[in-house]
Amino acid sequence: MSFIGIISNKKSFDNIKKELKNLKNNMSVIHINLNSISNIKNIKFEVVIIDESIEKFVNYEECLNKICKECKYLIVNSDLNKKESILDNNSNTIITFGLNRKATITISSISDTDILIYRQKTFQNKYKEQEEIEERRIKIKEENRLKTYEILIIYALSSIYNKSIIYEI
Repeated sequence: MSFIGIISNKKSFDNIKKELKNLKNNMSVIHINLNSISNIKNIKFEVVIIDESIEKFVNYEECLNKICKECKYLIVNSDLNKKESILDNNSNTIITFGLNRKATITISSISDTDILIYRQKTFQNKYKEQEEIEERRIKIKEENRLKTYEILIIYALSSIYNKSIIYEI
């Protein structure tokens, strides 16, 4: 079983968790927040996702650093987090996402009905296969309007776990 820790607001966490169930996987998704961080410091996460500012974790910086350094993949919203100490370790694969042009995974274009995601850098997935640079068009279901960042997170996770890359969310 893979443990995935997500630092985000509650609504985004719930949306991501719901979409991950559709990938039919063996993942346990855990919400990392101020109430839970001291209770989960000994869990070995395979993936840690940071989708909100980590400024509020200032009193738990040592614990957060430990969690991030021990994970295999660190997925970071590069539009929000520029904190070097979290990103400054070589023991894991760091995948950034966001609207900035330096992110590993970014948006080429977006409309009401679809989104064009661009993976600008290669990385190894869980099965040691190289995930190459690519552009992928994903249709957005009308009844399921996820935030752009949530779509990027789901795309990153489906790339890591080599799931059939989502074509419709």
